[in-house]
Amino acid sequence: MKGTILRQFIYSLLFLAFSICPSTSDIFPGKKHFVRVVNDLDAKRLDVHCYSADDVIDRTLSTKGEQLEFEFRSVVNTYWNCSMNSVVGHVEIEAYISEDPLIEECGGVHCIWNVREDGIYLYRIKHSDYVKKYDWIPKPLRLRSIKRNVRP
Repeated sequence: MKGTILRQFIYSLLFLAFSICPSTSDIFPGKKHFVRVVNDLDAKRLDVHCYSADDVIDRTLSTKGEQLEFEFRSVVNTYWNCSMNSVVGHVEIEAYISEDPLIEECGGVHCIWNVREDGIYLYRIKHSDYVKKYDWIPKPLRLRSIKRNVRP
């Protein structure tokens, strides 16, 4: 009998909790945010390595138009950095920082990065345009080994 009353009490508490927070995702702290990286390189592969204090995401975007998108809950001091490599060069970007004007520039909960031949662009939702934020760092030319004819 006591078990039945306890079980009914627990079910009532659960019902009340879900009535207050209809979406179970609202129970967790922090607002949900998204980072998207879009490969807009002409027929070039893009290797993307994104990381925060707790997570790492590695992805290869093989073709133009291919995208990487991930979501996370933003709390104080949340950050996501992404390093990108292609034949064009390499670059490291601050894709998301919770305490930064970048979030205002993103214009919402989505920070969308467009990777182009001439650099990395941020899509500004409020302005419906892209603004260039980063330039590629060119990869150093490989020194070719020259075979020399050595005469005895």
